[in-house]
Amino acid sequence: MTIADRLAWAIARHVAVLPAGTAFTATSCATLGVRIAQEKFGSKLCLCGRGGAYDLNGILSLHARHWLFNRRPRAHVILPGVFDTQSEPHILLATPAQVDGSANANLSCIGEHGHPKVAFGGTRGLPDARTVWFVLPNHTPRQLVETVDFVSTCAANRERPPMLFTGLGTMQWNRVASGWTLVEIAPETDIEELRKQTGFRFEVSPVLRALEEMPADLGALVVEFDPFGLRELDFAMAREAQLAAFERIYRAEADLVGRDKVPAHKFQGSCRP
Repeated sequence: MTIADRLAWAIARHVAVLPAGTAFTATSCATLGVRIAQEKFGSKLCLCGRGGAYDLNGILSLHARHWLFNRRPRAHVILPGVFDTQSEPHILLATPAQVDGSANANLSCIGEHGHPKVAFGGTRGLPDARTVWFVLPNHTPRQLVETVDFVSTCAANRERPPMLFTGLGTMQWNRVASGWTLVEIAPETDIEELRKQTGFRFEVSPVLRALEEMPADLGALVVEFDPFGLRELDFAMAREAQLAAFERIYRAEADLVGRDKVPAHKFQGSCRP
């Protein structure tokens, strides 16, 4: 099992306790985690795929999402109206550019707001989601900062306290202490090293646990949900490695769509970068 498998399993274990509702995921590990929770723990969360199709019943994909990612969509709601039309609880498993020690998230810009070094897509659904949990696969002080450059949302004031998942650990928000508490840690690191890789201060749970490895008996299920290994892309940092993976995955998806005899015009119409 890989770090990506372990991260997906950590997410699955924790989202399993959430009530029925709609989940929006920003990474493949998060999507896989919800899918495992649905199958393994009977989670009643419904995934929202790209394009607004609900009840994911396909495979993780990059390109032909409407045909591979959502096999049986039940409804279509464009993104700006999603949070206005959902009456049931919903959770956002977000991957912002920055998360800080006050549970603020930044998905807007890096640098001075008036003259940013980098501008992103904006707050999107961050301010609207009832529950916001963060998934940052690569545990790095570039993303885990003392103070965000721009507050796209503050997750500390939600009804359900936020959580933070990385490849090296799991943190929970402590409302009493107004800070993050480390509750799970990867066996290949230690607290001292984790503090060096984290830009904000955090407390350590007195019952700190090791991150669990995904059970071996879930291997076939993982291959069924993610046959192209998209979860590993969450950890790909080098540009060459990313491009090589994209080419491999796109070719595999196109081959699968072809074998499914999906009309070419529909395939092309549903492909978005």
